[in-house]
Amino acid sequence: MTEGAFGLEWRKHNPNNAALNYRFDARGTGAPGSEKELEIEWFMNREFRLGLLHDWTCNSASMAIDFTRYDLKAEEPHQLQREWSLMNVLNQKGIRAQDKPVRLGDLSADNQQRIYARYPELMSRA
Repeated sequence: MTEGAFGLEWRKHNPNNAALNYRFDARGTGAPGSEKELEIEWFMNREFRLGLLHDWTCNSASMAIDFTRYDLKAEEPHQLQREWSLMNVLNQKGIRAQDKPVRLGDLSADNQQRIYARYPELMSRA
């Protein structure tokens, strides 16, 4: 199947992003997987994206390293740069002072409510 055919088939089943709600995990971060003990979990839907990082070898607490709400204002960078991403609540790049990993339970009550409404299984990891 070609990529174009796949795209057309995908669109038949997903005419818009309203129902998208997916997750993926990766063990080993860094290049090439140099931080083998770390696992990152991504949760994405039309409302937000959430990235959680933890040491799977010792079952450490999950830390939120990225939480981007799509309902908040977003702007393109004011200066030219190679890479950029939407930044609002918490961003994995750690560029801003507020971009420090936090436990889910340390996010605002409103943000926790958003997350747990979509992923109630994460309440036990707060």
